[in-house]
Amino acid sequence: MENKCLGCGVILQNNNQNDIGYVIDLKMDYCQRCFRMIHYDQHKENDFLPDNTFVIEQLEKLAGNFVWIIDIFDFDSSLNSILVDFYRKNNCNIILNKCDLLPEKINYEKIGEYVLNRISKLNIKSKAIITRGVNDDFIETFNKYINIEDKPIIMTGLANVGKSTIINHLLKDKVVTVNRYPATTINLNEIKTEEYHIIDTVGIIANYSMQMYLTNKQLKTVVPLKQIKPVVYQLMENQSLSIGGLARIDIMNNKRANVVIYVSNLLNIRRSKQENADRLWLNNYGNELKPTLKGCNSFSDMKKHSFKNRGKNEYFISGLGFITIFCEKANIDIYTAPQINVNVRKAMI
Repeated sequence: MENKCLGCGVILQNNNQNDIGYVIDLKMDYCQRCFRMIHYDQHKENDFLPDNTFVIEQLEKLAGNFVWIIDIFDFDSSLNSILVDFYRKNNCNIILNKCDLLPEKINYEKIGEYVLNRISKLNIKSKAIITRGVNDDFIETFNKYINIEDKPIIMTGLANVGKSTIINHLLKDKVVTVNRYPATTINLNEIKTEEYHIIDTVGIIANYSMQMYLTNKQLKTVVPLKQIKPVVYQLMENQSLSIGGLARIDIMNNKRANVVIYVSNLLNIRRSKQENADRLWLNNYGNELKPTLKGCNSFSDMKKHSFKNRGKNEYFISGLGFITIFCEKANIDIYTAPQINVNVRKAMI
């Protein structure tokens, strides 16, 4: 029987050091790739990006209790169309992960209602929605609502959504490889204990997410690992906010606007008059305005997304975070790399 890496599920081999699954000794538990990530935080950028069609074909062959893990901080990214199509045909339980990244004093009952409403509009039926990162009762809640059938629990979601972290939490051990890098899990990884029968699946790749176009060093700045502190602005007419070299938000034709930015606190946010914003980006892109995205060499490479804001709305930038804008009315222009998804939604917070 071929041995699999406990971290990523790949079949172990000792023939080619440059191929995935390499180990010096086939009796080892972790491949070289996972060992380096676990112990040294070393990771080759995009060394393995799975084919989404193949991942779904794998899921369709499985039978069990499907769990859809959603990153609440990166919520709209998690509603990937491939997974949405799959779960229109398959019942699931939902885990809202990374709730510990959101600010304190969040009403999670309302968050749950918000998620349920969004999921229902997609014609998806969830048997249970539970949160992780709010209280210390996650395992108890998981066992009460999800681990109740004599079936394998199949963990699904986007790459980097936190599947491996949840599995390690349940097992109370660092078995599966965990880090901030996308596409850690390479193959189906079946884990059996006295209490759990879990299948860790390969994460779906979101090509519209900013996280797919950042270097490993930049990911450490952009992907928050601890609770964020929202950055609040009260803006008068025609102001611009620049989030590093990743995105620019112009708020125009407003008398006054309250703006709250939910992104990693390691990112620098620069406020300016809208009339000066182009010059700011021309002179400072890649220097003061950083990090920048792969393939986006200047501000002229960015795409503009235009919205008309009335009342309170949230503007979501995939893989980065979201911005709440509250004003009577305003014109909103958001600039970022053309491949990144940007949308407006009813305020979640």
